[in-house]
This record gives sequence, C-alpha cells and structure tokens, in this order.
Amino acid sequence: MKLLKMDVDEAIELLKCCQETYVQWETDGSFTVPSGYNIIAAFKAKALTDFEWFGFIIENEKKVIVAFRGTKSDLDWLADLKIEQTEFPYGKDCGLVHAGFLSIYSSVRNELLTILKAVDSKKRLCVTGHSLGGALATLLGFDIALQKIFPSLYVYTFGMPKIGNRAFKHKYDECVNNSFRIANLYDLVPLLPPYSIEYKPLHIQLEYVQVHHGKTFAVSTGNMVKNHKIEAYFEGLEKMKINNEYTPTYSYKSRDEEQQIKDSS
Repeated sequence: MKLLKMDVDEAIELLKCCQETYVQWETDGSFTVPSGYNIIAAFKAKALTDFEWFGFIIENEKKVIVAFRGTKSDLDWLADLKIEQTEFPYGKDCGLVHAGFLSIYSSVRNELLTILKAVDSKKRLCVTGHSLGGALATLLGFDIALQKIFPSLYVYTFGMPKIGNRAFKHKYDECVNNSFRIANLYDLVPLLPPYSIEYKPLHIQLEYVQVHHGKTFAVSTGNMVKNHKIEAYFEGLEKMKINNEYTPTYSYKSRDEEQQIKDSS
C-alpha cells in the first residue's frame, strides 16, 4: 500500500471546522464560516430519540467541506455505548459496523447525499470530524466512495474511535484512497472499542479494528480527557507543521491486534 502524504495545513483548516461544529451545537445552530467559504447547508442528525445539530457543509470555488461534531449530549453518549454491530447497508460485502454510529449516520444520510449530488463534483470534497464525528465522517466518505459521487475525495478524522470489524476495514481501505486518521498517541479514544468484546445479550464476540492510513503525534496534557480534546489535536498538528513530526502508518495494527497475534503465536 502506498504511503500517503498528508497536507497539514488542510488538516488544520478542517480541524477548525470541527471546532465550529461544537459551537453550532452549543449555540443551537450558529457557527462561524471560514473566510472565503459559503454555507451550503447546516444539518441535524438523530441520536437515538432526538434530532440535534451535528454539522454543516460549506464550499468555496475549489473545495467542499462536510464537518461532523463529536459527542456532546447524553443521547450521544448512549449512542456511543450501543456497541453491537450490524451490516453496513449501503454496499455489498462491506462488513459489520458499530450500530450506534450507523444509526446516527443513517438518520441524515439521504439529506447529505441529496445535497452533495447537487454540488459540482469536479471540486475537491473533504469530509471531516472529531471523535464521534470522525466515525460519521468515515461512514459518509465510505458511502460516497462506493457510489463514486466525487472523484476527488479526502477524509480527515481526528481522535475517532473504531467503527467496524476487519471486513469493514479492508473494504474501506480498498475504496477510500485519500483517508487520514489522525490520532494522539496519548488519546485513548482511538483504541476503543477494544479489539474483542463479549456481547453478552447475544453471546457473541465483537471485533473492532481501526481503519488504515493512521497519522500519529504525541501530545500529553497530563489528563486523559484533555488528551482527546480538539486543543490537543491543534497542538499536535502544529508540531507536525513545524517539525514534520508525525508517524505515517501504512501497515497499521492496533495494540489489541498486536497482542492477539502474540497470543496466537
């Protein structure tokens, strides 16, 4: 697999958009549009029972950005904990994905695809999100890649959790060529859910594997929660920009997978 070169300036621009999705939620829909961009749409998605502000779509002459926010409300947390897996329903043989993440994505999917199909497909499309938003961005990016809506598709995620099993990972890696999963090595969220979980209601083992193309940095705030915050990711990206300090991963195995390999050897 080829080694991808990430545009750090673009990553910083997209992380700023992710930051505005939290502002959008906190202010009931208001957010600052980056200079040079116009709003195409702001959208809500359903977290279990209620529709909430979850992001926006903006564009300039050359680029379209779809930004998703991460976990904020109690319902978001409950969706995060809905770890049972279900088949990804928008393509053939796409593996199993986190039911809670898929439920939120499915609630807004038709709206997003209708909007994006009306946009100039010659533009560069960047789909981004932080934390839970990264999971939603990955699902949308995968969906768009399967449908071949935008030839120039880029997915940037920050501190996102695992989404699905090995079959999903392989299909995603095969279909989404320009995907950058940015993670702080001191952030625990990208390691969750664990590689293997016993799902007692159905007496089955669930498998969770991270998608490929990981870009990592090391920023420790001394606090596990703050290590996951957007501020830590801004600091990490600035380190990348100044010192080119990142680890481009093209043969990524999570710590859980490495341990499983050792245990089976």
